[in-house]
Amino acid sequence: MTMLQDFRQTVARLVDGSRTRRRLKREIAQLSAMGSLDAVLADAGLARSQIGPLVAGCAGSRALLDQMLERLGIDASRMPTGTMRDMTWTCTTCPHKRQCRRWLAGHEATGFHGFCPNADQLDDALGQPHPVPADPGPSGDSCYPTADDFRRMRAEATRREVRALLNSPL
Repeated sequence: MTMLQDFRQTVARLVDGSRTRRRLKREIAQLSAMGSLDAVLADAGLARSQIGPLVAGCAGSRALLDQMLERLGIDASRMPTGTMRDMTWTCTTCPHKRQCRRWLAGHEATGFHGFCPNADQLDDALGQPHPVPADPGPSGDSCYPTADDFRRMRAEATRREVRALLNSPL
């Protein structure tokens, strides 16, 4: 890959990340304005204090984790949902994304232990089979909500609120 291709790829990644963060901020603001933010966060297993790190690290984190799992030969669909959720959150807040991208672009089989905060969980996954999770969560194999998941959760929260209002005594 040439320096120009590297530069274009970096710029494209930054632009895509910026768009993703803007979309997520806009959706969070809409949920807050509707009064549904806390319900959606509770459904997703998140707290308000996690919104900042989620928005800051959301762009590309799950893709990096998926690439890491694929490169190591780990089937993400066979990982327990809780483990994947924890690993995704760790990847979202990881300060070593640049090193991770370099490692993924290379051909080394090992070496991720020096920078990856998920190294222990990855080693566990490599060393033992994982049971198929009973409930893969709202978005299938994704552990953290996407924009579509937020829309579905918002719609479900609205339906619950309407049902509660209709069932409440006048």
